[in-house]
Amino acid sequence: MSYLKTIAALGLLTTVSVGSAFAQDLSIYSDKTPWNAGMTGVAADASTASGQTIKLQEITPTDKYQAFMQTSIAGNNVPAFFTWWNGQQLSDVVATGIAADLTPYWDKAIADGDFTAAQRDLVSVDGKPYGVLLNVANWVVFYNTAAFEKAGIAAPPTTWAELMADADKLKAAGYTPFNAPTSGGWMPFIWFSQLVLGNDPDAFVGLTDGSVPYDGPAVKKAFEIWGDMYSKGYFTDPREQDDSKFFANGTAAMFLIGDWHSGQFADLGMKPGVDFKTFLMPSVDPAVPQSVIVEASPIVVSKAALDANPDLGKAVQAMMGADVSNILGSQSQVYNGNLKGTPPNDIIKADNDLVAAAKPRALVRWWEAVPSQIQGDLVAAMGAFMLDPTPETAAKSMSTMQAINADYWANK
Repeated sequence: MSYLKTIAALGLLTTVSVGSAFAQDLSIYSDKTPWNAGMTGVAADASTASGQTIKLQEITPTDKYQAFMQTSIAGNNVPAFFTWWNGQQLSDVVATGIAADLTPYWDKAIADGDFTAAQRDLVSVDGKPYGVLLNVANWVVFYNTAAFEKAGIAAPPTTWAELMADADKLKAAGYTPFNAPTSGGWMPFIWFSQLVLGNDPDAFVGLTDGSVPYDGPAVKKAFEIWGDMYSKGYFTDPREQDDSKFFANGTAAMFLIGDWHSGQFADLGMKPGVDFKTFLMPSVDPAVPQSVIVEASPIVVSKAALDANPDLGKAVQAMMGADVSNILGSQSQVYNGNLKGTPPNDIIKADNDLVAAAKPRALVRWWEAVPSQIQGDLVAAMGAFMLDPTPETAAKSMSTMQAINADYWANK
């Protein structure tokens, strides 16, 4: 599908419009509403550094934000700054020619000791960086310490068998083991992709490059496990649109999500490292080495805006400094990876230590790795299963996903 077809499929093509003044709008557009305080601080710091007035503009939920930005990109009329995703999602934006090459800014940031060359690679396409790092997160399992204690679980699980046994203990103690909403138009991929990579990380990668079908053995196995977990009552009601509600109110004991969510839990009154902690998700197949999803979110800069207003370069450099890193950390508990910045809370520091000790295989998140043109339709099929987790719906979802997948790659 083209960008416009993708937008039309979301039903938003006729409802989103971009005025001619939009190109002059010096704003940071984002769907990161839970990070509002930190993002507001980023905009303020960038404004001060550049001498420009740079505002924060938020559009939610994520699918509406994507549609808005895709319309803007298709019309070659984008804001000065906008948050996006890395991997294939960033490659697709770069291919349109609207993103600024940020090599000079990254060279300075690396020379100043703020970031590493490996971190630059997270937001690079064909060797050139096209984004400022906003968030670098490990995907972990958050757990409610009180729930684990009540269920008699002394330590986090290190194997899939232990995880399933703990889920049963938590159910017996009155908890739903896992929080798993479909909210935001993106979350259904979480457990689907985790169950694929937990059995076959290479198949997980193959799903994103067209070499593995969505109705093949690896996906069928994932759906079988997923369905079995639903039949055992391991997941919360997927219709809940407040993605943190059931974990924050103690209904659900665990939540598989990026560790940037720690700030949201803290805002809801939970103390990081006390009320909740984390562990790395074990492989489903004990013979498969452990993997971890690493999420990197960039702020993309408009080439047209930067060319027309070189002072925006000072804003870019400010966004890569330790001050902005600490603003994000202190205001929203988001970690952008700046080496001179302070990890925002004990959870994120602990997760970095967990990954360093376990040395798992690091994988780009499915959301970023899959072609953007088919992303939304694939997620919708996964969501359909979550709303009706039966073998019949699983078969239909797999058939739908593979038809979408095959059509896309046949036209590449």
